Parts: sequence; structure tokens; C-alpha cells
Amino acid sequence: MADLTFEQALRRLEEIVEALETEDLDLDKSLKFFEEGVSLSRHCNQQLQVAEKRIDVLLSKADGTLATEPFVLPDDSSSQPGDEPPF
Repeated sequence: MADLTFEQALRRLEEIVEALETEDLDLDKSLKFFEEGVSLSRHCNQQLQVAEKRIDVLLSKADGTLATEPFVLPDDSSSQPGDEPPF
């Protein structure tokens, strides 16, 4: 599974969800799909966490130069309706 891209894993996860929702599967097949789906979900989550750590926000300084700082998600508890994301 480690060799799957995020997009490949997400596509497979969508296929599994579709099958679980629409197909008449026996319990064993449903459990196998569910287990694979959980693994794919974890794989996607790990890749998203890595990507999140790599995001930098470019800031323009007063002297016209650019600097980077780590991207930090706003705390949901402190955000107000209408608050804009930092980018």
C-alpha cells in the first residue's frame, strides 16, 4: 500500500464505499472491503499529514523581500463566522 499515491488510494477507497453501499455482499466480503478501506483511509491521512507539514505561507516583508513560515491551521474554537483562511 505504501507505493500508492494519494489519488490512487482515494480512488480505491471510493470504489470500496460504492461497493459496500450498492452491492449485495456477503459478510466475509464486506469485512474484507471494510478492512481494506480502513487501511486506505489511514494511508491517505498519513499522506495528508505529511503534505500539511510541507506547506509554507509566503509573507511579504516591509522591505519587499519574501520570507516563509510554517502553515498553521486556525484553531476552530477561536475562529469566528466570516473569518478568512490565512491564504
